[in-house]
Amino acid sequence: MLVPRATLTVCPMRTPNDVSAVEKALAALDPASVVAVVAKSEGSGLPNDYGRLFAEVSLRQAVADARGVDAATVADEVSMIVSGGSPGVISPHATIVTQEWVEVAEAPVASDGGGLVVGRAHTEEILPEEIGRVAQVDKVADAVRRAMASAGVTSAADVHLVMAKGPALSTAGIADAAARGHDVVTLDPGIGPMGSMCWSNDGAALGVAVALGEVPRDAVTNDVIRKDFSLFSEVAATSAGGEKRRGEVLILANRPDALSDGRVGHGITQNLADTSGILTALRTAGLEFDCCPSDSDRERIVQVFAKFVLPGDPSLDGAHLTVLDDHEAHHVAKAVGGTLVVSVTGKPMCFVSGGERNSHMGPPGGNPVAAVVARAS
Repeated sequence: MLVPRATLTVCPMRTPNDVSAVEKALAALDPASVVAVVAKSEGSGLPNDYGRLFAEVSLRQAVADARGVDAATVADEVSMIVSGGSPGVISPHATIVTQEWVEVAEAPVASDGGGLVVGRAHTEEILPEEIGRVAQVDKVADAVRRAMASAGVTSAADVHLVMAKGPALSTAGIADAAARGHDVVTLDPGIGPMGSMCWSNDGAALGVAVALGEVPRDAVTNDVIRKDFSLFSEVAATSAGGEKRRGEVLILANRPDALSDGRVGHGITQNLADTSGILTALRTAGLEFDCCPSDSDRERIVQVFAKFVLPGDPSLDGAHLTVLDDHEAHHVAKAVGGTLVVSVTGKPMCFVSGGERNSHMGPPGGNPVAAVVARAS
């Protein structure tokens, strides 16, 4: 029988096109086993973030060169999920995700519940008029189900992170929809309260929630997207960019028979000053500690993935906050989230995305966090 063995390798990037550490890592890995690259780049984090695009192109070419194939081939075989903007203590980096299927005589028995398995899938093309609407929800939900199937995961309880990178609207996309007789959900391509990045992220998040049974499909209509935030996913981490035409879905789950050295867990923070969700993610991934991880615990932390969005309520424990009026509020949310994560893990190369105002990712005011931790030997 075949069982999975997945690895995560975190590589620094000093500029958006600096793939030197990635190339070195690929030389020590089997490039054919690379299934995804998840990265944080420097840049604005907005639809026209060319730093993000430059990083994605550079990373795709690095994988292609290591495989000895054309970059277009890599686009179909490797998920590229690049989030722009690394404010505060977040350090730009790329996480190389590999997976191979190993032949064993019988399934191993895991005392810790199993190890990491990865699944991936692409959606069909998401048209401009589908962004932020039920058509996007359905296409993402279908891709999540296919990603679970590719990983051999049948229970949603085993899924601790679903990353989905999808399209955002652009002037060209809006014009294309109009030329075909369709309207779009918003004319704002950005990340403000009515920005297309928020609509795309939340359409994708509800797709994740539907696929995992967190939200009934019949509860999702165009009228509830970005309005009824009681509908949410605890494990979705979605993002959008004008460079995408279809969604890229990557799931991190656990399987009892996985030979992987790592294990994934997740948690939910309650607000922008709360670290409890980060600690829960580490504990459910396998770390055992009381107050905080020790230095030896920190050495076992492989990577943390988190979304930090702006709350709809501009207050914290009754105190007034001005963050919603900040002209770079989307960067503030990422910077705050990054600071919370690094304060716990001591690792600046963490994946923290966000900046939306309200979201279907996590409950109102809360934020989903996932952690991959090396299993105890």
